[in-house]
Amino acid sequence: MLNFVKNFTPNWFTVGMGTGITALGAYLYPGGPLWLKEAGTGLWLVNVVIVGILLVMMVLKWIVNWKGSIALLHDPIQSMFLGAVPMALTTVINGFIDMGSRLIGHTAIAIGFSLWVINVMMALASGIVVPFMMFISHDHRLDKMTGIWLMPVVPAEVAAASGSLIIPHLAHTATAQTMMVINLGLWALSVPLAFLMLGFLFLRLAVHKLPPAEMAISTWISLGTLGTGIMGLIGLGKSLPLLFGSLGHAMDGAAVLGSFALWGFGLWWLALSILLTVVHARRGLPFNLGWWGLTFPLGVFTGGTDMLYGQMHVGLIAFFAHLFFVMLALFWAMVALRTFRAVLTGRLTFSGAPKKVVLHETRAVN
Repeated sequence: MLNFVKNFTPNWFTVGMGTGITALGAYLYPGGPLWLKEAGTGLWLVNVVIVGILLVMMVLKWIVNWKGSIALLHDPIQSMFLGAVPMALTTVINGFIDMGSRLIGHTAIAIGFSLWVINVMMALASGIVVPFMMFISHDHRLDKMTGIWLMPVVPAEVAAASGSLIIPHLAHTATAQTMMVINLGLWALSVPLAFLMLGFLFLRLAVHKLPPAEMAISTWISLGTLGTGIMGLIGLGKSLPLLFGSLGHAMDGAAVLGSFALWGFGLWWLALSILLTVVHARRGLPFNLGWWGLTFPLGVFTGGTDMLYGQMHVGLIAFFAHLFFVMLALFWAMVALRTFRAVLTGRLTFSGAPKKVVLHETRAVN
């Protein structure tokens, strides 16, 4: 156990990201049956335990392996996954806001808000410290770039989307206005930078072709950036009248229009991600924790599609929302099963990568 703590890496938080967003998707499924909501609630409770254990592991590592924890910041791969910590916590926070009141009453909102404050600080630290380390310490080249570059900068917009759920529960107008300004700032801090990286990722794929097989799923992360952008725009758009009065209603409409543009861009990235994954699968796709990248990005894009349908009430959008959730549920079940099996058989190392001695066997299974 002590060895696991010393070598614990933040990419394990992708398990919490994927499980949490699947739970939220099941609970919020438009017109979903009661059993699906109950299943979503149960899975969310499981995820609370998972994320809680992972956070304890992370804290313990900083206590028992301080030098290794600092060295993590200099790792050009694992440092990117520090962004997974606040994003996994966000799925817990949203669950308290959406389902918690039914379980523990209004206390759930207070817990969600307290965790959100902590989450914002972690998101800001991830979005500033990790890029700073990229500039002064990491060895990066364009041909080595993958979608995981987005991981440290996306948590801020994820926190903004989460914060938009809290605003309606705030009793005082001044407090709600302050929350709006903070969340708009978080969204603006993340989305433009993410779009800059998407442009470079397009260039990298066009010039240097596919990433290595072990990073194949990272292309899906681009979809998550657009999904949380949609959720933030629509969620915050509903509260814009708090800051801008009657003008805020018109700005809410503009937010929906902007979300539709992001949604169309997301459909393009989804199609490309599927095609690139199929190409990799035909060549051999080794299993690692990166496969959880199939879940959270698709989950938040599904959530954004749900919210877009709620604003536009177009049947075609509803069809895509249902389709994406079915895909999400299947992906989660597949990846969760393979992760559980890999842990039991010892195929995954502490860093979540397949052991070299079984790498060829893993490829054969795929």
